Amino acid sequence: MKHRPLLFTALALTVAVLTGPVTTATAAPSPSAEAPKERADLASADKAGLRIVTTDPEGQPAPGAAFQLLDSAGKTLAEGKTGADGILAFSDLAPGVVRLKETFSGSPLLGTVPDQDVVVAPGEPKVLAITDPYKSAGLTLKVTDKATGKGLPGAIVNIAPKEAKDDKGAFTLTTGPDGTAKALLPVGKKTGSLYTATETKAPDGYRLETTPVEITAKPGTETTAALTNTAMAKPTEEPTGKPTAKPTGDPTAQPTSTTSSSTSTGEPTGTPSSSSSPDIGTATSTPTATGVKPEGALAHTGADSVNGWLLAIGGLLLAAGGGVVYAARRRKNDESETGTGQHRRTDDN
Repeated sequence: MKHRPLLFTALALTVAVLTGPVTTATAAPSPSAEAPKERADLASADKAGLRIVTTDPEGQPAPGAAFQLLDSAGKTLAEGKTGADGILAFSDLAPGVVRLKETFSGSPLLGTVPDQDVVVAPGEPKVLAITDPYKSAGLTLKVTDKATGKGLPGAIVNIAPKEAKDDKGAFTLTTGPDGTAKALLPVGKKTGSLYTATETKAPDGYRLETTPVEITAKPGTETTAALTNTAMAKPTEEPTGKPTAKPTGDPTAQPTSTTSSSTSTGEPTGTPSSSSSPDIGTATSTPTATGVKPEGALAHTGADSVNGWLLAIGGLLLAAGGGVVYAARRRKNDESETGTGQHRRTDDN
């Protein structure tokens, strides 16, 4: 009976253990080295990458080219430059569409490409090939007068790549008031590209220059093509289309007769003087020369020759009549003197 209390105590503890909640302890596992690697793999599987390979037009690497990746709002997501091999790699990019912008080609001979959208996706990096073009050459066309060197406007010149077929890449330039025109020439080689300049229309008043001029266009440089034209000879006197001298006579005017009405009757126009002057019998009128034409006279019909004969006959008649009158008066005077002498002699007797 001495050990009964101990027995009851043991039984009570047993009942308490059986009826109370059960608590278990689990040992924490030791850290594993594979866990961070797995998490990194899961994280990288959600990211995208982009690999840019940049070259020049002849396929050579273009080192130093600078690029930016922009989001839709224009915010810069990443940027960098190509290495000596012309390659630039971007990683840890969010999948989606990014804007690729080239800010510098890395060479004074190369230009940049336009901006473009690029879709990047999880997995292997996307490879994008970029070819930077050679910079264009600046062309200045000059057309001048061969003799004076003055610029000639209005000349039309065809510019064409020398090796082109079917006029591919050809274009025309027209000179302005100073005789010049400007354009950019694409260049496909580092050493330069060849072009020809051929005049297809000459400036007004000049001969067409048909000999082509060769042009060497090098990347990023300025070049000039010069053409000369020879002026066409001008006539010493330009026809005006109008007569220089006008007729002085009026075709509608009637010719003025140079003879009096008395000549038509055959009578002399002059009247002998009644004076006893010994000059009696000489014609007092001089007939008009028949060979002189009045200014503005119409064509002669033969009447002039008749009038001339009439004037000549009239002159002869006038002279004859004057002689007769003179002789008659002389005879009368002689008779008077004879009679007077006889009368005086009679008185003396």
